[in-house]
Amino acid sequence: MPEGLGEGLSGRSGPGDVLHALRPEATRLFVGAPEPAVSPYEGVWRAADDGVQALLFVNPHSMEVERFMRSCGLGRPEGTNEPLDHVATECELLEHLALRAAGAEPPEGAPAGSGLPGGSPAAAYGAFLEEHARAWMPRFADAVAAESRVPFYRDAAAFLGALVG
Repeated sequence: MPEGLGEGLSGRSGPGDVLHALRPEATRLFVGAPEPAVSPYEGVWRAADDGVQALLFVNPHSMEVERFMRSCGLGRPEGTNEPLDHVATECELLEHLALRAAGAEPPEGAPAGSGLPGGSPAAAYGAFLEEHARAWMPRFADAVAAESRVPFYRDAAAFLGALVG
């Protein structure tokens, strides 16, 4: 565990109080006005790598993530309009594939393991990790650690960097 994990959050009366303490920094880091301090979208990072203007939803990398997720039987939840290349959504996909590789039952309508990219949950996990997560998340984690004014987000960035690094 990182030294000082949770620093600044002790003495809070409950989850709502912790959320209230963290929300302003999350907004500054990941939402921003007019720009976030650190974009949480793969397509933004990869567009910068390609030297082109980043467009949410309609850039090749975001579309690749959406296709990959659909091939795993997953998609955008009903009533949402968030691009699927968000760091949290990509981490949820990796969690889903890791659980499938460990023997968890697939959700209703999801393909059998042999129907996943690469022919198995482990192969799909490895492919997504290499083709997507490792292409941008280590730099995202470094940027969050450097930019955050709150230890919680620096610690979360360290965990993410360890996961994908």
